[in-house]
Amino acid sequence: MDESNHQLEQATVLLLACARGDAKAFQRLYRLEAPRMLALARRLSGDPELAEEALQDTFVQVWRNAVRFHPEKGSARAWLYALLRYRLINQHRRAKRDDAQALPGDDWPDPGPNPEQCSMQSDQRRAMQECLRGLQGDRRRPILMAFYQGFTYEQIAETLAVPLGTIKSRVRTGLKGLQECLRL
Repeated sequence: MDESNHQLEQATVLLLACARGDAKAFQRLYRLEAPRMLALARRLSGDPELAEEALQDTFVQVWRNAVRFHPEKGSARAWLYALLRYRLINQHRRAKRDDAQALPGDDWPDPGPNPEQCSMQSDQRRAMQECLRGLQGDRRRPILMAFYQGFTYEQIAETLAVPLGTIKSRVRTGLKGLQECLRL
């Protein structure tokens, strides 16, 4: 059985235990699924704070409604991501409704970044991409998995079939390389 099937089965077992009120199973389920869910929420919402809020609300719902999960209808991961999706949709609707109910005189100039700031951010993004490309693959991949996909070090080690200490060392060395590259 490959790792993804094992994680799916583990998530199902943990979610069923949550339905019985097992707090330790809930903690393990959170550690297993939250990093990837947060990465997805960040990508979909575009706002780290809203993503974290949606994830927290999702897991509150998981704890309260775990008894509603039925493994014969689908995987635990699909159920979790559906809850997250509904949270994000509700946040989006709420934001649109709040915007639509603006009061007269609320049309202040956009407080977003000015053109100079946008240019600097774009330059910084390009510099980061170049520095990432310059890293060796065995250092770049764990960094991308951790910081862009939300994987924990343990999940990276399992996915890449590399010892945990080696992953930590590669990330640390890769981050030092990025830091040096970005200073130049």
